[in-house]
Amino acid sequence: MSPRSTLNRPPGSSKSLQKAIRILLHLGENGPDMSLTQFASALRLNKTTVHRLLRALQKFHLVERNPHSEKFRLGLKFHALGARSVLWRSLPCDARPFLVELSRRSDETAILAIPGAAGIICLDSVNVSSALLMVRLLPGDFIPAHCTALGRAILSWLPDAEVHAILTRWGMHRYTSNSCDRPRDLRYALEVHRRNGYAADHGELEDGLVSFAAPILYRGNRIVGSIGVSGPQDRFLLVRAKMKIDLVKNFAAKLSKLFSRGPAEFATISPPYVSQNLE
Repeated sequence: MSPRSTLNRPPGSSKSLQKAIRILLHLGENGPDMSLTQFASALRLNKTTVHRLLRALQKFHLVERNPHSEKFRLGLKFHALGARSVLWRSLPCDARPFLVELSRRSDETAILAIPGAAGIICLDSVNVSSALLMVRLLPGDFIPAHCTALGRAILSWLPDAEVHAILTRWGMHRYTSNSCDRPRDLRYALEVHRRNGYAADHGELEDGLVSFAAPILYRGNRIVGSIGVSGPQDRFLLVRAKMKIDLVKNFAAKLSKLFSRGPAEFATISPPYVSQNLE
């Protein structure tokens, strides 16, 4: 192939990629499992090509081979990604009434966050408070993971590799004198958050701003996102602080139960995912 023809080829036109996608779509629509011969015949592809692409898809757990029938079926990773996609599409709509009620009862800004491709993202926020001072966070806004309650509630339930990916890309910037900016301190904080079932930050992102957040868990151990409240520190003192923590944990548990269709459990897995390798 000449350099000119390569340059003129439209983006995303990789023939191998297209064939792999065709295999996945065909398997999903005509499964539950298929043989190499069936793929080659139905898609009019060479058996060697099909075998090579299936091997590549196997490496990423998108397909798997039945050891008894030798046929191929969709892998668990594919199911997990599909379930997560459906869940995240429904999350903003399903969580909206909870956010409204949490904001009303706490008299603070209620925020919903999720882990994104490389960080923590605000999915939705609600403020029905009559207070003059409030937090303004819009859907799509980036949330620093290391120094916010919403971020750390999620980090405390993510595998080490995903935590490292987020911290490597975004670093641990010191926003205020209270910001957690050392890996060792973050590791300890995440372990505490996980045991307690909620995360807190006191003026780490902005002086005078306090936040509490709890994880939304799928069937007790898989992180979906976090829900929390934020506001000025003078509204987060003593009894009022405990009331808001209880509210956040309660609403996170309700959302966890909604998405799991079962009881939400906190701090049930030991040891924490985030353990030795943050430094």
